[in-house]
Amino acid sequence: MARWVADRSALNETLAQLRELPRLALDTEFERIRTYWPKLALVQAMLADGVALIDPLAFAELNDLGEALVGRAQTWLMHSPSEDLVALGPLLPQPPAALIDTQLAAALAGLGSGLGYQKLVALVLGVELAKTETRSDWMRRPLSAQQLDYAAEDVVHLDALGNALLDRLDALDRRDWILQEGHRTLQAAFTPAQPGNLHHDYRSACKLDLDAQRRLDAILRWREQVARETDRPKPWVIDNQVAHDLAAKPPQQASELQRALQAQRAFPRARAGELLELLGAPPMHADFQPAPKPFTRDEETRLERLKTGIEALAAELGLEPALLAPRKAQEARLRSGRWPAEMPAWRRERLAPIADHALG
Repeated sequence: MARWVADRSALNETLAQLRELPRLALDTEFERIRTYWPKLALVQAMLADGVALIDPLAFAELNDLGEALVGRAQTWLMHSPSEDLVALGPLLPQPPAALIDTQLAAALAGLGSGLGYQKLVALVLGVELAKTETRSDWMRRPLSAQQLDYAAEDVVHLDALGNALLDRLDALDRRDWILQEGHRTLQAAFTPAQPGNLHHDYRSACKLDLDAQRRLDAILRWREQVARETDRPKPWVIDNQVAHDLAAKPPQQASELQRALQAQRAFPRARAGELLELLGAPPMHADFQPAPKPFTRDEETRLERLKTGIEALAAELGLEPALLAPRKAQEARLRSGRWPAEMPAWRRERLAPIADHALG
């Protein structure tokens, strides 16, 4: 049974129950189409006597909800929660103690990567869920009966799903793996992002000269700051191609810059002079690093050996290779001699001999 929570009395009763649970089955609905920050529209939590559908739009502040969600060193049980964690972040005094992601748990159990919630519930529990509200407007009020049913279904099966997946992981001696993965996800969600060297994400950045790379880095740092301040998606402020073009060939006059930005729907026109000045003299950031150069033929050969070794290990473990080490992590290991710091220990331990053999 689902309970709509939109007044202080119902919320207080819900919070009391949340504080007593050692593990919380949670989900959220949010909007992030026109904003930088997700707008929390609904919080679904499984209680002992049914689902609580908490309406964050009905309350001026929800700090007490955040405190209840992380009380008693609770473990959160969620499905593919990265964006949900960002949406919930402003409510929380600290991250939860632990996280179990059922999508990753399924992958670690050998069921396949990237499985959606409906598909996974059907596969593991044999329960078919409706998919009618996947593109719903969750900010409108009142929510329809169909929306409420859909929202409740997102958590009502989570406990049974989580238990079934943990049983599979226990049989494989992999429960610690999912806890390590949860720790990594929580760190990524609650550690402030480093805004520097975003130009490394552009494959073509290495073809720019060093001055152009500094301009691109400066544009991307500035875009990140403006998007956060104005709460608009980064591509709406300046899209990736325009950022690259401005760095490669910076305009000399304000009129040139305005023409280049005329299609950017959320660019703050009043700050055009600020961007023009930035392009003319990009800051010399101490953490700036030139974009990595393309790999040599020898390096590509070594990467291919690493990929082959990872594929063999993945087949032995019954996992998909990208779960062990995506291409970006493989490249980082070759360039720096180390796996990315955020890679969980269970992966690094198993990949170490493979990398040592393949890369030397």
